[in-house]
Amino acid sequence: MKNKAILPVTVALASGLQHTPLQSAMYINDNGTGETLIFPFYSVENGNNTLINVANATEGHKAVKIRMLEGQGSQEVLDFNLYLSPMDHFSFSISASDAGGAKLVTGDKSCTVPAIPASGVEFLTKKIGGDISRTRTGYVEVIEMGQLDPDSAPIIDTNGLEDPAVAAMNAAEAITHNADGEPANCKILIDAWSRYSGVDGVWFAESKTTDLTGDAEFLANWAGGGLYGYATVINVPDGAAFGFDAIAIADHVAAGATGSDLHYYPSDVRPNVADPAMDTAAIFSANGASVTLDFDGDYSSELIERTQAFNAMIMATEVYNDYVTDSAIAARTDWVMTFPTKSFHVDAGMAVEPFHGGCEPIALGSFDREEMVAEGWDDSSTPGFSPGTPGPGAPNLDIPLCRESAVVQFGAESATGVSQAVGVTDFLPSTDGWAIISMLPSTISSTLNACTNGQNVTNPCKRGIDAGDGQLFGLPVMGFAVQKYVNGDAGGAGVLANYAMASVHKSCVAGSGSSANQC
Repeated sequence: MKNKAILPVTVALASGLQHTPLQSAMYINDNGTGETLIFPFYSVENGNNTLINVANATEGHKAVKIRMLEGQGSQEVLDFNLYLSPMDHFSFSISASDAGGAKLVTGDKSCTVPAIPASGVEFLTKKIGGDISRTRTGYVEVIEMGQLDPDSAPIIDTNGLEDPAVAAMNAAEAITHNADGEPANCKILIDAWSRYSGVDGVWFAESKTTDLTGDAEFLANWAGGGLYGYATVINVPDGAAFGFDAIAIADHVAAGATGSDLHYYPSDVRPNVADPAMDTAAIFSANGASVTLDFDGDYSSELIERTQAFNAMIMATEVYNDYVTDSAIAARTDWVMTFPTKSFHVDAGMAVEPFHGGCEPIALGSFDREEMVAEGWDDSSTPGFSPGTPGPGAPNLDIPLCRESAVVQFGAESATGVSQAVGVTDFLPSTDGWAIISMLPSTISSTLNACTNGQNVTNPCKRGIDAGDGQLFGLPVMGFAVQKYVNGDAGGAGVLANYAMASVHKSCVAGSGSSANQC
């Protein structure tokens, strides 16, 4: 295990770290660009539509995987390949379908394989037992697969597949937009992944080899990064919307990768955040300093090592944010809590640290805006005027979070409009305040109270990951709080006005040994 202090920073749950070009480990980029983007939430319930935007802020020609995952078990419900030319932008909406699930619709002209019809594409239920209702909420991953070589000889359009008369053109040129805003020839890319009259397209043929990827006309060396994204959840009937930025992970791909290492067949669910090309090293913040952790050799499989490296970036012992539930302004608050790696730990049938394996108990403690705590909070002191010595004690309310993209509902109604939110209204000290969610077994009185941090990976209760000669405690989570307000008499004219906003979670991660840090 290699541990290295790098530079002083501060970290928030979904904000990230500053980073110098010489560092070789994945990190959450404060500047908002990276090779992997995570949108922690989408919803089409109760009138919601979710608008997703992805931009390529570089001069590179990029192959990108777009993946929709449902919120219950992080199963793929729609994936496709996207090809972005320099400075290209791709946008789409996720909306309710007539079949009772979700569908993707786009009018964007950027090249996708397969091509997306004008009517949109229904989310699929092959991996969720046909339960279309599970597609209505979830989250979105965007993973850069590789970089096309703009100077390569045209190879992928020379096999004479569907249109042998097509003019010779390389893939980078084919996806580049002309003066009319149209890509030159998206069909070339579709042919490269297709089979016609017994002839395999070049990428399709290449994907049948041991590396399982299509690499013709790609750069020999990885040159990724520079993607950014943001989303808007809009509810037209309510007249309200809120937006949030995607979490951007930079240097996700390990050093030495080729420019096509992740360019899988479009119908393949790969790549994912733990693909063999991903790094086993990550950067997190401890005591105001950036620390690099390399998990290579620390676990029984490379898959777990890559997953734990990803986890290290987003580990949280405690999560902090505000809530507002004042009925006078019809206020409501939801906290989105998404665990994007949980499926890697529990789908094999045995929970691997730090996850419990099913529902994840967490502890909630809440405060009003005058230092008062919820009734039942374990606090031996009486809060006084500030400045003083805060002594909030430990959180007292156990909450089971069973979904891998969960919503904690603080108001009488859900701010996001989701139907499976976990309510906590009865445990708040006031209508306005802030709260702590704790992931440590020591603060949870139910399922995890018998667990200790020293147990091994076969113990499903362990709430920590091994990090060199120490541990990081908690769970890997990302998300934000949504506050919604209703004004029934805007401007004194009896006009109904709705407002909504999103606020990224704040967090602290505790560690021991080489990862020592306190919350």
